[in-house]
Amino acid sequence: MKASRALTEVSVAAKLAAAAFDVTRPVLANLIVTRRCNLSCGYCHEFDAVSPPVPLADLTARIDRLAELGTILVTLTGGESLLHPDIVRVVAHVKQRGMVPLLNTNGFLLTKQHILALNAAGLHGMQISVDNVTPTAVSKKSLKTLLPKLKLLAKHAEFRVRVASVLNNDRPADALVVAKTALELGLETKAMLARDSQGALLPVADETAAVYRDILALGKRSSSYLSEDFQSKLLAEGNSAWKCRAGARYFHVSENGDVHFCPAHAHKPGIPILALTPDHIRQAFYTQKPCAERCTQPYAHQISALDKFRSQPGRVTLPARLPAPKVVRLPVVQ
Repeated sequence: MKASRALTEVSVAAKLAAAAFDVTRPVLANLIVTRRCNLSCGYCHEFDAVSPPVPLADLTARIDRLAELGTILVTLTGGESLLHPDIVRVVAHVKQRGMVPLLNTNGFLLTKQHILALNAAGLHGMQISVDNVTPTAVSKKSLKTLLPKLKLLAKHAEFRVRVASVLNNDRPADALVVAKTALELGLETKAMLARDSQGALLPVADETAAVYRDILALGKRSSSYLSEDFQSKLLAEGNSAWKCRAGARYFHVSENGDVHFCPAHAHKPGIPILALTPDHIRQAFYTQKPCAERCTQPYAHQISALDKFRSQPGRVTLPARLPAPKVVRLPVVQ
């Protein structure tokens, strides 16, 4: 199990090194498999209670296009991803196309059968959300409710498991308890700063900032390329100067199949994934994002670090007539 994980990590590192020489190669794509969720957390802006799952054929086509573009990591997300009836097949298809499958879940629907099936499908990593010790009006994703699920994962998962919590001003000490519990179970953990619907940092109380520093003091809690250093800068200064490569190195594919810079900025640029070309990616790569200064989107920061020394002069205008996309067809990995 550990050998398989380590092998994938080496493969990811090699692909990241290769991607450093090609600014049109995506590193991570979030792929919405369903907008529907079984919960309604007060801080979440990425769900509804009625949407049907994205048809398997549509997801397969989108995954194929991501592979053609040379994407390295694909996170299957929602809504609640486990509500998709074909989620195991979707994970397997990402793996078969030579990419690294990841999955986000609130964990409520998780069973031993799910875990074993995801093991067999080749899932590399799961992020499960735990926001507090006991449920609140804002979030039911509590340690009290989800501890049995975490223990199931610790016992049966052959993939990496990261426990994530949103660190806000309501009972911030809960996040430290969640982090310590995850580490005691042998799982990874991270704490995310609370953000508004546009992805911008919300005010952080002194107690909350102190708890975050306590979590940092626990030591390494995840893969090195998932560094949270940007959050420390945001806490210290209230803003951060960086070059956001959303829409290029990292982007979000909606349930409708459109590419968004990130979950907080829907319909920008709004290009269908099946029509996305290296020219579109290059444009997004060099385009400055005015929202970057107070952005808390973890993946956008982490993936953009690959190109922190490259220039970003501003918006690059696409030619009036785009050339046919250069498609790199990756072999299917059996």
